Amino acid sequence: MSEHQELAISLAENPDLLVLESDPLSGTSALLAIALEDLDRPVIEVDARAVGDGLDLAMAIATAAVTQFAPRAAGWWNGASVVDPEGLRLSRSLSVRGIDLEQLRTGTGAASEQLRHALELVGELCEGRGLLAIDHLDDLLERLSRPAAREVLGTLRAEHQRAGSVQQLLVGRVDGQLASALHDREHPLYRAGSILQIRRPKPHRFVDDLAIGRPWVKAPVGVIGAAAELAAGAPAYVWRTVDSASTHTGEHRDRALAAWRVLRNSTEPSTAQQFRLLGSVHRAAPTVVCAIARGVGPYELHLNPKSVNDALTRMRARGQVFSPEKQRWAVSDPLLGAWARDHAPIVIRRRSRR
Repeated sequence: MSEHQELAISLAENPDLLVLESDPLSGTSALLAIALEDLDRPVIEVDARAVGDGLDLAMAIATAAVTQFAPRAAGWWNGASVVDPEGLRLSRSLSVRGIDLEQLRTGTGAASEQLRHALELVGELCEGRGLLAIDHLDDLLERLSRPAAREVLGTLRAEHQRAGSVQQLLVGRVDGQLASALHDREHPLYRAGSILQIRRPKPHRFVDDLAIGRPWVKAPVGVIGAAAELAAGAPAYVWRTVDSASTHTGEHRDRALAAWRVLRNSTEPSTAQQFRLLGSVHRAAPTVVCAIARGVGPYELHLNPKSVNDALTRMRARGQVFSPEKQRWAVSDPLLGAWARDHAPIVIRRRSRR
């Protein structure tokens, strides 16, 4: 609740550009959705996880804006209607500003130009008083080349400085490309806005915060505490385990453990596939993840330190591992961590602290 209050205060200050740095599976997206519902101005939300490149981002932003604020033109925009008076009116109103809405609708032209046009479209439909929220932006930036990622962020920076533009809320990962760009003197996004960091809560906080949240949470404290430990503080998994625990009997920890086992069993095929795909990130990544899951320092492995560092860097950039505190690594997905712990190589098990 403290993070929600801090986010609400930051949004109430109407910053031109606000960047959220968040840990993987920290519950930031759910927290953001609640905070945005409370705003008294138009909001456009875009999830960048399904966006392919800068041009795709432009189309996603424009589509969200038209669907929400010009619904009569949505049929034409989405290709369901050939002739649409509302679409024609919108096209004519923007053509005087040099925006070819047909190019933006069909995804043709230079990515940076269409992204700029999409942002101008948002400003036009919101009359300059809206907020554009782009969640999981670092996921997109990691898929792009460095020059392309820089171009996307540079366009966002240039547009937020334009008169009549909407405010921007960009969500990335702790120490991701987005947050790093704000501290890079050579980057177009340098000091462009303020940063709010949201870390994954420690397991004990789920119990400590019940002093505030108890009226809304009916589950036993023991179940919540045990679920938080098992799920390593990942909110979505914690509350899913708590809900499932109500169907089991026994002591509080036994109920939470039974629910956690059900969750693990139901997701095991996808978790195993997730582990196999680590090898495509870096050849040392599966071994490094097993070591982290078992409490073995990755640099204690009989691997080339450079390979370990490269594997950690690539996995961190993809949100597969994170650093909850200085000089400590953790597997982002507790289900993946549990699977890796159970299937770790024998040499790692014998050196394990867990």
